Amino acid sequence: MSLWKWNDVELEIDMEDVEFLERYENAFSNLELKESELQKTGKKSEIARGYCEMFYCLFNEIFGQGTGEKLLGEKMNIRVCEECYDSFIAACQKCVTDANKRQNAMINKFRPNRAQRRAAGKK
Repeated sequence: MSLWKWNDVELEIDMEDVEFLERYENAFSNLELKESELQKTGKKSEIARGYCEMFYCLFNEIFGQGTGEKLLGEKMNIRVCEECYDSFIAACQKCVTDANKRQNAMINKFRPNRAQRRAAGKK
């Protein structure tokens, strides 16, 4: 578990918690669907609004209603959305890396080293 801070909002990211992972996976499935439906031609303002709304929805689905507005503000801005998303993904990746290191350290305590495996094989 780690705390992620953005725009004076602190949120808990726990990539080992099943409920968090379910919300995370569902939110990203919905994001993928919304991205495929996103208008690609037309007024730039309409495209930008739809693009930003994807990020607001993503954070609302993961952390609860209103979180998108707290993180990104009420004024939609592509740069702010992308920077916030990038920071969030980096925090998630760090959480996964830390969890993997912890799990590997635990597993390695019970795994013999190469010399011990060779010695056991020669008997």
